[in-house]
Amino acid sequence: EAEADARLDREIEDIQQRVHEYRKQLRKHVVSSFKSRELSSSISALRLTMADAQRKKAAAAAAATANTIANMPAHVSIEVLSNGTTHMAPCIAIRTPLKTYLINAPEGTSRFLPALRLKTTNIYDIFVTRAVWENIAGISSILLAKEANSLPTRLHGAVNVKHFLECIRPFQDSDFGSVKYPSSKRDPDDPVQYPCTVEECTMASQDSYEDAGLRVKYIPLLPDQKTARESGRKNTTDMAYYIELKDAPRRIDPVRLIKMAVPKGPLIGKLKNGESITLPNGSVVTPEDVTMEDDRASSERRRALIVDVADEGYGRSLYDSTIVRSFCGPDAKHRLDFVVHLTSERVMKSDEYSKWMETLGDQCTHIVVNGASPVVPHIDSVYKHARLLHELQPALFDELRPRGWRGVVTQERDLGVEEGRLTRAAPLQRWQMRRIKGEDPILLDLKEGRGDGGEGVEVAIDEEWRVSAAEERRAASEAATALGASSTTDSSFPRITFLGTSSATPSKYRNVSGYLLETSPSSSFLVDCGEASYGQLRVLLDDGPCDELLLSMHAVFITHAHQDHMNGLYTVIEKRRDAFEQRGLPYRKLVLVCNKNVMKPLKTYTHCFEDLEKYVEVVDLATSSSAPFRRSPPGSPPSSPKRARMDNNQGLPPTTSELIPKIPAEYYDKTGWGLEGVLAVQVHHTRMANGFVFRTTDGKKIVFSGDTKPCDLLVEHGMDADLLIHEATFEDGHETDAFRKKHSTMGQAVEIAERMRAKHTILSHFSARYPKVPPLPAYLDEKRIGLAMDGLRVGFDRLSLVPLMTPIYRHVYRDELFECELKKCQKDLKKSEK
Repeated sequence: EAEADARLDREIEDIQQRVHEYRKQLRKHVVSSFKSRELSSSISALRLTMADAQRKKAAAAAAATANTIANMPAHVSIEVLSNGTTHMAPCIAIRTPLKTYLINAPEGTSRFLPALRLKTTNIYDIFVTRAVWENIAGISSILLAKEANSLPTRLHGAVNVKHFLECIRPFQDSDFGSVKYPSSKRDPDDPVQYPCTVEECTMASQDSYEDAGLRVKYIPLLPDQKTARESGRKNTTDMAYYIELKDAPRRIDPVRLIKMAVPKGPLIGKLKNGESITLPNGSVVTPEDVTMEDDRASSERRRALIVDVADEGYGRSLYDSTIVRSFCGPDAKHRLDFVVHLTSERVMKSDEYSKWMETLGDQCTHIVVNGASPVVPHIDSVYKHARLLHELQPALFDELRPRGWRGVVTQERDLGVEEGRLTRAAPLQRWQMRRIKGEDPILLDLKEGRGDGGEGVEVAIDEEWRVSAAEERRAASEAATALGASSTTDSSFPRITFLGTSSATPSKYRNVSGYLLETSPSSSFLVDCGEASYGQLRVLLDDGPCDELLLSMHAVFITHAHQDHMNGLYTVIEKRRDAFEQRGLPYRKLVLVCNKNVMKPLKTYTHCFEDLEKYVEVVDLATSSSAPFRRSPPGSPPSSPKRARMDNNQGLPPTTSELIPKIPAEYYDKTGWGLEGVLAVQVHHTRMANGFVFRTTDGKKIVFSGDTKPCDLLVEHGMDADLLIHEATFEDGHETDAFRKKHSTMGQAVEIAERMRAKHTILSHFSARYPKVPPLPAYLDEKRIGLAMDGLRVGFDRLSLVPLMTPIYRHVYRDELFECELKKCQKDLKKSEK
């Protein structure tokens, strides 16, 4: 380390000297000369190189500091972020005061970390037990939330994860700006160069990991030949992890400092860091001379094993491991204190696995986190918000699974289920490996009357709003009854469910884009499928109905390749496949309508991890039509010729494409699907972004804008829509931001609805700067425009209820709206002062 640091110092000094020499030469030449331009270019390149070297030096210094004795954790605990029963797949954290070690990172991890008061900036190590999507899907979101020059994030166990991150890097939403991971390759078009922030730590390069707090040994789990052949996975080596804490840090005893005559100042700091010092009188003082006697070491539970056995074919590799066998049987020198079982329930019930658990002794605590655990909420903001919306309008919003749950989620064991030595863990539950007094416990209070955001604020809802909503609901119900009397079709279909209404990143109350379209009880489709869309379905419908829905799902339509619109696709494919297998039904391919940029990550995932392509029938969204060229609507800020070429597919006119003729006949059935036609309309976002116009067999026309600036072509083909779902990322007054990021403001979306003559309009895809609700201008009431919230589930017989919620939102969220208005006034004031 010292040699590397010295090498970086020499490199920086050499660059500085060269820059100085070039600047001296530059003064001798005319500014416009070729030599002057050449020298200026060289100086700029050298400065970039020097900045890169300085960042490397700072990162190395920070890493060295992190491993000092002073950073040995005084408190270590095993904590359950998710037990796999609601939004997320199982996920475990090992928490210390300075670092968090994550065991797997499923979809939604970054969104739900705050429930445990964890931050992505403190996560430097992610241990992956199996190279499958449910364990790695949340890694990209964690990396995106980090600072540009943060310390490297190490990915332990799984191979090719970094390669997959490289693949999806170009498709990150432009709202993120320059994506900070994982490559250190220089992009000539990017003026900001970031150091590599991802390292893969696998058995190919090392068999263990060690830092100031703990040692981790990798235990490879290899399948037998039958399991390897039947699994379909490309990387069949799974990983268990043996974790051992290092010695506990000792505290400095002030009485001993006085006795040893150690003066105040830097000498005490050296003792805390484990260094011996020499006093002015010549005597030597060691750290052991001045540390307190501490009994914490005797009460520590220092050894833990993380096990994830997906199939019995992997079991033999676990039982025969030299590391594992050293803790088995009556003659074992050491005993495991904890075993965390991510193992499938089927394997856990096998005789061989049960016998192996018995060999670990009675003092070992077994923690089961595999989805077969108590169904308990693990994030208060989402559940309270859903409960509030259900109270406001039960015809549109339901409570989340587990429905009707009222209580307090704590970190103690009261919600876990004890089965002998086993504990089937509840979310947030924790076990102490090393404990200090005075810890602040985490509580999620989900009892009645606690507001909607976890802050304990009472929410007053005026009776007049309840009465108004009830009257409108009754009128809508009567109209629906009358319609049903003259029709043989169910008037509640088509039905739309909003799985996510946030833009780019999830917020505390909103997930990213995802819409469920049901044309009948036996026919459903997804339009966009952002990260954690499956989790949203699961808590809205429960497990059984969710599986039934997946069986009835015919197609997924992806508007464009940004990750907030497609990162949940792989889970939907896998869970739908599993639903067919569990029921013994012949598999029916899922039609995937998308552009080639969506297919590239899917192909990469298939190449690196598991073949998911065989479960889908791809319909390429490459559009072709003689539709006339349509420019952006009047009033849009002017664009440069280069920008115009980018906005209009490199100068080509925007196009449309009828999709039903592209779907193979064996998959499309007009009566079964309930769809007569689907039109893809190229919109103004990325070069291959599309909106969709659905025409149902009962004569309904439903338009999804996707992400777009105001688009004339969408207006033309969506004319007289029965329902328009249009993005409204920004509030009014942010037209410049909206144009730059190729989105729409709320006013622009409403104008599109008016020009389209849409009978009903629901706005969605709000910026994450509005976590609960965006500004609600008065014209929404006048024009009867609805606002989407996560969990909104609305059939055509209840569409008239959605706009009625706007004045209710305005009342309930008055504090949040006041803050929005205050920020807008402050911004306007700054502009006027310039």
